[in-house]
Amino acid sequence: MRILITGATGFLGRNLIRLLLKENHTVTAIGRSMEKLKDCFPIDTIYKRVTDYSVESLTNLLENQEVVIHLASQLMQRDTDPVKISSFSSNLQIVENLVIACNKNETPKFINTSTISVYPLMKDLQETQTPAPSTIYGVSKANIDIYLSYIQKKISTKIISLRLARLYGYGERDGLMFTDFVNKARNKETLTINGQGKSTIEYIYIEDAIEAISNVAKNHEIEGAFNVGTGTSYSVKVIAETVNQVFENEGNVAYLADKPDGIIGSEMNVSKIKTDLNWSVKWNLLQSVQDIKRNIENEE
Repeated sequence: MRILITGATGFLGRNLIRLLLKENHTVTAIGRSMEKLKDCFPIDTIYKRVTDYSVESLTNLLENQEVVIHLASQLMQRDTDPVKISSFSSNLQIVENLVIACNKNETPKFINTSTISVYPLMKDLQETQTPAPSTIYGVSKANIDIYLSYIQKKISTKIISLRLARLYGYGERDGLMFTDFVNKARNKETLTINGQGKSTIEYIYIEDAIEAISNVAKNHEIEGAFNVGTGTSYSVKVIAETVNQVFENEGNVAYLADKPDGIIGSEMNVSKIKTDLNWSVKWNLLQSVQDIKRNIENEE
């Protein structure tokens, strides 16, 4: 298939393109910087195109594409103002421009990557659950999901929104908890945890995430929203202990009693994607951390 990827140079984009090329798809990677595109994808088998994400630019780029996978997104930062949804206004504008371009080109399929953050802090969350985000980033993503649900009734392009659990894996950016744990454990440093480490997070390993997206791209029947995750969550304590076990740093954890535990995170019900796509995760926590370690060792 001819597949166009936005946000191609990001963590998810780089790994997804690796899989799509292995599956012999024709991939076009788009972004704002040709220098960055060439740095990430030096091989000639990937088409690289620069865009300003305007309707005119996207309409030209989407010509003859069969699937558009939208990964580009303004992410939440530590200093993001929690009351300013305008911090993420570009996210909705780009989705709107992509939808218009898809409609003009009669593109068969548009896949949007959404997030578990659209949901309230509950368990067994199904796709029919009313959005109730706990962050302003989640609010912005929920607005996009609502817009796409509305626009599906107006255009022929099949629209799929994938609500991903939190990603982790080899090559993820520094500054995130999982990456921080791995970096400290491999260097035999102490992992620090707030409170007793009872805070929970539903993660999905990068290899599972890209397989799910690829499967969605190849399915010509489905549309609508899908939860993409494990259906369960891990406590920070369990994550830290598993990382330390794999990197032979057992017991090297400091619990910061003066700092409160974080939140008990959301857990998604993933029965819909299992039923409609016959897809489920293949990597558990221990296996995925072992795979991260192998990738690190291969790089060294």
